[in-house]
Amino acid sequence: MGGLTSKPVQPSPGELRGVGESSELEDIQFRVEVRKRKRKRSEDIEKEELDRLLSTPKKKILKTTSQYIFDNLFQDGKDSDVTLTALGTSWKLHKLYLCQSAYFASMFSGRWTDGSKETINIQIDDPNININSLHITLGSFYRDDVTIEPSDVVSVLAAASLFQLDGLISQCIVIMDETINIQTVVQYHDSSVRYGCVELTKSCINWLLANLLSIMPDNPLRLREIPPSLMGQLIGSPHLFVIQTEFSVYVLLRLWVYLKLHPACDTEPRESVNESHKYFRSMATSGKNGRTEYFLDSESAKPYLAVFRNMRIVHMINHHLDLESLVSDRIIPNSWLSSVFYTRWMSLLRIDSGIDKGPSNLSEETFNRECYRCGRILQVDGQHMWRWTGFNSGMDLIITYENYRLTLKRSGLSDHEALLSNHGSRNISYRVTVLSLNDQKQRIYVKFYCTVLYCTVVYCTVLQCHVPYCTVLIYIVE
Repeated sequence: MGGLTSKPVQPSPGELRGVGESSELEDIQFRVEVRKRKRKRSEDIEKEELDRLLSTPKKKILKTTSQYIFDNLFQDGKDSDVTLTALGTSWKLHKLYLCQSAYFASMFSGRWTDGSKETINIQIDDPNININSLHITLGSFYRDDVTIEPSDVVSVLAAASLFQLDGLISQCIVIMDETINIQTVVQYHDSSVRYGCVELTKSCINWLLANLLSIMPDNPLRLREIPPSLMGQLIGSPHLFVIQTEFSVYVLLRLWVYLKLHPACDTEPRESVNESHKYFRSMATSGKNGRTEYFLDSESAKPYLAVFRNMRIVHMINHHLDLESLVSDRIIPNSWLSSVFYTRWMSLLRIDSGIDKGPSNLSEETFNRECYRCGRILQVDGQHMWRWTGFNSGMDLIITYENYRLTLKRSGLSDHEALLSNHGSRNISYRVTVLSLNDQKQRIYVKFYCTVLYCTVVYCTVLQCHVPYCTVLIYIVE
């Protein structure tokens, strides 16, 4: 039987071109469609973005308007309805703007006889106020922002306080608080007290409590600026950072009084300390009745008596060299020292007999009044170990700082050749303050630890401190 066979049919060249052209056309149409979709999506996104921008409220300060008001109304005095005269200078101003101040609102309310006058003379009695500060203060009525240089801030604060401008006063306080340093602290404190800026006063006091004994002795000119009222407050504060021991307070006061008595003195810090020591020793001569004269008994010492009475003399007689200096300087009267000697000796006898076992249930007021303040500056990380020299009721405490940990330890007899108490335990009450400062010596970190510590022969307690470089102040009542 024969079989059927088939042959593949070959498309003609025309047919081949038709197929290729169709595929190519579809591809072009597809690409065109994709581009249309992308273009539409892009247009939709642009439209959404434009709608969002158009619907977002815009705030813009019209500087030209503000500047126009300041230049034309304040600087040029156009359409002025009142002229203010002070310190020999006149300003053509506008009652409508001035009444933003309670001072001027009261003046123009009709209760002042000068309120209806076209020219008003303002008597300036405050020496801190000058023409520049008046110009800045009066100009603040005509603008939303005021630029104040730190060198002008005290004078502007004085003028703002005169005119009762609370907003400008607040701005001055912020500037002053940010720029408290050794150059400005005393001036800022005086100004804050004068103009009733309570929080600024606290900031200045805190700065001085942290730095009085650490950097002020190296700046005699600034130390001299401190008035007796302020110095007395600082010396008596339980929060004063006493560097090393309480005797440092005496050395500081001796230098401070010497600088007060010699306003022309402008020597190097170390030389000033030596000169103060020589000066008071040279005054130690006998009086007409054969009695030794003491500086604090003299007329020239009256402004400083209250300051010296705030010293904690009972904690200044623990080392023989310190006591020798106290006696030989002839600053502190013998009657003051005699009562301290009696109190200290009686305390030692009570400790020796076992009657006095240390403080217990101390009130905060008593602790603050009687505590022994002793501080240390830790400028680098690592281990720091120290003890305070002198006889401290036979309690030889060793302080160690390492890895953010502060340890107070009572040493054994083999650790230190000194007259030590052989009592098995003794109560001491302590408070530790850890403080860190910035470049302007302002506080950036402070933490307090407060408790009652019961010491044993070997080990006392461990405190955790969380700053690597700091000033450590320890307060102790034995």
